[in-house]
Amino acid sequence: MAALIVPADDTEIEDREPDTRPAWRRWLVMFILLTGGIKTTLAFTTVVPALQKIAEHFGSQGDAILGAQFVVTMAPAGMAVAGLFAGWIVARWELRKSLFVGLGLSAITGLSQLFLDDFVVLLVSRFLLGASVVTVDIALTTILAAEFAGKARSRMVGFRQAISSIGTVSTMLFAGWLVQNHGWRSPAWMFLVPAVMLLLCVIAFDKPIAAARQMTSSEKFSVWQLWPIYLLSLLFSVAHTMPSFQMPFLLKEIGVTDAVLISRVPALSAFISIMAAGAFAFVYGRAQRMTLVFAATLMGLGFIGVGNATTYTMILVFIIIEGSGAGWNMPFFQNRLLDRVSPLQRSQAMGLLSSSLFLGHFLNPIVTAPLRHSLGIHGTFIAVGSFLVIGAIAMTLWIAASRNRNTVI
Repeated sequence: MAALIVPADDTEIEDREPDTRPAWRRWLVMFILLTGGIKTTLAFTTVVPALQKIAEHFGSQGDAILGAQFVVTMAPAGMAVAGLFAGWIVARWELRKSLFVGLGLSAITGLSQLFLDDFVVLLVSRFLLGASVVTVDIALTTILAAEFAGKARSRMVGFRQAISSIGTVSTMLFAGWLVQNHGWRSPAWMFLVPAVMLLLCVIAFDKPIAAARQMTSSEKFSVWQLWPIYLLSLLFSVAHTMPSFQMPFLLKEIGVTDAVLISRVPALSAFISIMAAGAFAFVYGRAQRMTLVFAATLMGLGFIGVGNATTYTMILVFIIIEGSGAGWNMPFFQNRLLDRVSPLQRSQAMGLLSSSLFLGHFLNPIVTAPLRHSLGIHGTFIAVGSFLVIGAIAMTLWIAASRNRNTVI
């Protein structure tokens, strides 16, 4: 598979033999790379609209709310644990094999929600689901990084995030409708999507996938020197999951229990993220590190507003503000990381990034539980939003102090 170098002027330079693939196969590969994130969103959207009903179904087993949240967060727990090893496996096990096995397992474990009734077994299946989808994500991102660099990569990362957000919106709304009309298990049928993607990958990647590419001057950091990216990714992911993991219970406090209305809130956040992610390359190309400051500020102000909101309409307004910033943080971390490690280190670096990202997802109910018990669900949103705003101020000071230096962040 031919790979490209895109220098500062965005001129494409081939560092290996010309790409001899048929045009239809190149377009199919592009389609897979851009839409690959949708199957990851299913790990969340197939259960988030059903949180209240899951809590009722398993309500006799301790804290019903926390138990239902663990059904969601066991998937990111699997992603976090697998991310520590998946990068190493993908780098040594061959990209194509990792891709095929990961997609097959994600389809099987996702569909198991249709019939599993033992709570512990359900949690195990959710953990394995997370492990399989993160392996696929790392493989696809490694392929994307080999195919594109520079401004072209920033555009692709932004478009991929936007398309993933489209998947989040559509599958969240569809899952809400399914839950309301057919029960909490029914959204699991959407895990036929990874099965279809597996078929497409078998057709598209008919030969071993090459991931090596020449190293540019900025790709000099070791994987472990990127720890600030991993730490910030973890903190942002704790906040990023608030509309999905905590919002259903805030809505219940103001009398909103309809699964369709519940699903519209995270879907609106994702929809706004689509537009933000689509503009990521434009914003990042001009703001660079300040992109993350803008993201934190918008998310923080949105959450503070949600915490003070008293009506469903007010919540939707502030979610628009939050979503405007949420669409930039993940593309920022991915782009920053891929620009700073060598091609041979990318799988491992992306694995650690995935671990930090999804560890934050897993930690969300654990971190917010004491806040929820002491401050209430509204106070929890205000506290998380305030943390983001304070963090934005701190990052602004750091950026000013480290101007004209080649830093990780």
